[in-house]
Amino acid sequence: MTASRFFLRSVVLSVFFLVTATACNDENETVTPKSSDRTAANAALGRAFFEEGLNADSPAARAAGFRRVVSPDYQQYNAIAPPGRDGLIGFVEEFYKAIPNLNAVIHDVFATEDRVVVRWTISGNVTGAPFLGAAPQGQRLEFDVIDIWTIRNGQLYEHWDQFDWPRCFIQMGIQGLPAPFIEAAGRPVRR
Repeated sequence: MTASRFFLRSVVLSVFFLVTATACNDENETVTPKSSDRTAANAALGRAFFEEGLNADSPAARAAGFRRVVSPDYQQYNAIAPPGRDGLIGFVEEFYKAIPNLNAVIHDVFATEDRVVVRWTISGNVTGAPFLGAAPQGQRLEFDVIDIWTIRNGQLYEHWDQFDWPRCFIQMGIQGLPAPFIEAAGRPVRR
């Protein structure tokens, strides 16, 4: 093999490896799902519900936060909450009237391309208006909630939740709950 053929062969192989490496890099870049950006955005949307909405300092700030992250045609599947985004805003304000020092602490946020799930704890003292029909007596509340939302057009659209109501009712001093609920609510919480 002559030196010029060897050189030409080396150049061709070098170009081949360079093109192959570049193609592999492009392929690897497309292997990373573009939905990861959407998933991250949905997780941020779930956090914003609490940071900009639920934990905001005033009714106006909470309403503004909810209007930013919650769809105008919000679908509420909580049986005791009024429907729609305005129903949500009013429902949260009823909580604040009863629990002026209400605080939400997020423990977990899980997101997909079209959903977000947040596990969190609500805490505060019932010192304002009656809460769920129980008179305010300074009761200390601390119970867990899980919220699930679908996402539509970059906002929270459909909503389901699960509250640890037995623990809440026991902390409220509500009498007559079944013994298994009282026993379960008395156990330490692992968060």
